[in-house]
Amino acid sequence: MNDFEKMRQELIKNGKADQLKNVVNSAEGQKIGKMVDGNALKKAIAEGDKDTVNRVLAQVLSTDEGKALAKKISESFGKK
Repeated sequence: MNDFEKMRQELIKNGKADQLKNVVNSAEGQKIGKMVDGNALKKAIAEGDKDTVNRVLAQVLSTDEGKALAKKISESFGKK
């Protein structure tokens, strides 16, 4: 089991998956979804390709939308 699968299971177990889904479906999340090749990201996550995932995250977090989305995620999990 890779780190992302552990994270997914932890989110489900702690009842946070729906909160994360709401944030991802927000306006910022939708804009970022259009910027990122979702299939390539899913493949990288499934294969545990941390370099690709980190590169995509760095790209996303360099945008205003990415920063806003990261803030919403942080707030959703009580880390303000």
